[in-house]
Amino acid sequence: MKNILIVCFLLIGMQAHSQQTIKLQDADTGESISYAHFIYQNQKGTSTLEGDISIKFIAAEKLQISHVNYGKLEIPSDRLQEALQNGVLTLTQSYISLLPTTVIARANSTAKSDIMKVRISDKLSHDAGDFLSQSALIGGIRKSGSYGFDPVLRGFKYDQLNLVMDNGMSATAACPNRMDPPASQIPMSMVDRVEIVKGPHSLRFGNAFGGSIHFKSAPVSFSDSTKAFGRASGSYESNGNVFRTEALAGAKGEFYNFGVYGAYSEGDDYEDGNGNKTPSGFNRRNIGMSSVFKLSDSQSIKLSANNNFAKDVDFPALNMDLREDDTWLFSLAHKINFRNSSISSLSTSIYGSFVDHIMDNLTKDLNPRTVNAITLAKTKNYGGRSEASFQFNTSSLFAGIDYKAEEAEGIRSREMLIGPMAGKTLFDNLWQDSKISKMALFGEYHFAIQEVYFVASTRLEHNSAKSREITTEFVNANPKNPSDKLNISASFGATHDFSKQIRMGLWLGRAERSGSITERFINYLAVDVDPYERIGNARLKSEKNYQLDYSFTWKTDQSELGITLFASMLRDYISSQIRADLTPRLASAPGVKQYYNIDKAVMRGFELSWYQKITSSIYHKANIAYTYAKNIDFNQPLPEIPPLDIRYALGASFCKNKFHPEIMIRHAIEQNRISSNYGESKTPAFTLADIKASYDFSDKISLVGGVRNLFDEAYYEHLNRSIKGSNQAIYAPGRSFYLTLAISLM
Repeated sequence: MKNILIVCFLLIGMQAHSQQTIKLQDADTGESISYAHFIYQNQKGTSTLEGDISIKFIAAEKLQISHVNYGKLEIPSDRLQEALQNGVLTLTQSYISLLPTTVIARANSTAKSDIMKVRISDKLSHDAGDFLSQSALIGGIRKSGSYGFDPVLRGFKYDQLNLVMDNGMSATAACPNRMDPPASQIPMSMVDRVEIVKGPHSLRFGNAFGGSIHFKSAPVSFSDSTKAFGRASGSYESNGNVFRTEALAGAKGEFYNFGVYGAYSEGDDYEDGNGNKTPSGFNRRNIGMSSVFKLSDSQSIKLSANNNFAKDVDFPALNMDLREDDTWLFSLAHKINFRNSSISSLSTSIYGSFVDHIMDNLTKDLNPRTVNAITLAKTKNYGGRSEASFQFNTSSLFAGIDYKAEEAEGIRSREMLIGPMAGKTLFDNLWQDSKISKMALFGEYHFAIQEVYFVASTRLEHNSAKSREITTEFVNANPKNPSDKLNISASFGATHDFSKQIRMGLWLGRAERSGSITERFINYLAVDVDPYERIGNARLKSEKNYQLDYSFTWKTDQSELGITLFASMLRDYISSQIRADLTPRLASAPGVKQYYNIDKAVMRGFELSWYQKITSSIYHKANIAYTYAKNIDFNQPLPEIPPLDIRYALGASFCKNKFHPEIMIRHAIEQNRISSNYGESKTPAFTLADIKASYDFSDKISLVGGVRNLFDEAYYEHLNRSIKGSNQAIYAPGRSFYLTLAISLM
């Protein structure tokens, strides 16, 4: 009997010893993941409040995890074994994947995620708008050959898109013609990933009327001892003599992580496919710092500051060039995590951006030169937000309050050189020292019912506008004062995995957006596709977007297919119409248009993405995007809608995954659905071919090289504006060779 008892105790001890405990943690925040359900062969259970699960390792078996915030995941055996050795398994929240998103990845052949990973070589981009345009889904309005690209997502643009960095920080263009759109102020050297939500379905970080583009910096890590880290990269592009460089240096310890970074880019005029020079000179500098301090095991504070400085940037589509743009961005954020409570965290942040912008026509080649014009403009964009995160057994809730204000002021001086006004200088108050304030309550609830994941989101926003230097001529066109608006936005959607291979999702959203500073207060200035001067409308109704999105995903070990369909019904869509009773400031303008509301408009379209492994080393992928948009009131297309865009890539991974060659083909069809009222012209179809290759000498040094526009195609995008004084759009660069070297000591 004694021997039997000893054997039993030994067996029990061996069984207990074979059980290993692993902690589930959030990849970004490090917080424990409670109430996650897991299945591991015949083992199953739920993670504890501290995020712990206990399992017996089985070789070649996958761990299945299900959580309302992370969706359904399969952890491969090799990753699970590594996590068991470390004692921690990190998961990335799937809020984004549960929403209608695009699948875009430039990192490598294995990056098939709803989050766009940014490689070190991508951090060299001096303009985030240009970086985004690498996706078939996103176009860019271009008034310069190399700078200031404004993203267009499914035909939505400008303030119809919510573009932020790190949960709220953004900038307001000081140039009325948006030489300096918000995307141009994003410091790409500090961006780790970009989350793009299509449609009015993500309302936590602002009024995402047509979509949300969220730039996020890398999550920080700490070290038991002081450690230094850094990276540096540089590139050269032959067409336009474009030189770029960026670097980061920092140190981290047990309670701090501090880094300073900088970037510099410059370029000259480039040649298009016809061999013609396009004015596209630019000079851009960026410096900044980011620091995180642990106040305790549960609290941290983050401070960041960034300065962008651009000078002597050519804008051939505009009356002026950018002379100087000096922008500061600041943010301060505090976060506290709670244990043994339904409130898992409380995050509070304040942020601000301040733009000082100078533009003139002094270096424009004008014949005859009738006027010397200079504009000094400033904008402010500041606010704050506080958000509480609640974690329940089978659901989670985000709720909070935020405030954002935008201010703009600017005076244009016109020195008359010829005619009866020669020798006189006139002054135009373009922005009228205007301000828009937004105060909002928001909430987002995630829950699951029998393997169906639901997301309900809402935003209640009070929008007020005023002008502190309103002009007489503006009052004459706007006899009524601006009115406050209460905008209500809401979204509800669900996703369901019908099998291990098939996932479907359906979302219905309703968003409401008040007019921007331009749409309400711009004062006699040409700011759109056509040469008509625009004047704001202080009494604009809020735009309304009723949108339905459907997504289908089919995924196997070797292939993945994603299809998204959307339909949008727009009410009180903001457009502009001719005011025959108003006289333009400049003789070159054919007249004046005032912003007004179109009763009805529609947008609908689709996106398709496909990825397949041909062999263990070779893959190919394709992306297609198309939007159809129509002004129902006038039975004509809406302006500035990109054409059908098709992109295909064939790539491989050789030499133990160190060498990555890739061939890329792009075809855009002719855009003949144009708005003649806006001065649009048809855009011919074009086909492009690019090649590139990268080699990783080690995990710290990599080299990337390639050829853009391999066959020297002469083409231009539909969203490219025309060169001033002509009907010719800005042609894109012809053939260009580039080389990038990146060194990482992270």
